[in-house]
Amino acid sequence: MIRVERVELNMIFALRAEVLRDGQPIASAAFDGDDAPGTLHLAAVHGDGVVWGCVSVMRATMPGDPTRTRQLRGMAVAEHERRRGVGGLMLAEVDRREPAYALWCNARRPAQRFYERHGWTTVSSPFDIAHHGPHVRMVRDAAAQ
Repeated sequence: MIRVERVELNMIFALRAEVLRDGQPIASAAFDGDDAPGTLHLAAVHGDGVVWGCVSVMRATMPGDPTRTRQLRGMAVAEHERRRGVGGLMLAEVDRREPAYALWCNARRPAQRFYERHGWTTVSSPFDIAHHGPHVRMVRDAAAQ
């Protein structure tokens, strides 16, 4: 059984580093805002306490749209649990905890369709983030909930 719960950063840092920063220094998995008041860290936890997924939501204004002030960052699912609903469970919990916010994220291109299936909209052309590859900017409107 998998449950999604609020956790401290130290619970998700290793998975975030493994999935999103593979081959880079572990410190590269730290984000501005990780320790800020109001930052939400969630983990998809298996019954035995093993973290299979993680996501963070933090205060950050979307470039070009000052009305979007909450950013989804660091979403990762352990390789052996992908395409089994873990990511969807985490996004549902984000929606439950952050319903009033119009969220934004920089999504990796391979994850773009996943986000679209969960109600997110692509609002940019592809762009490259150094050392992390091609991304698109995506949004989720509060009214869509």
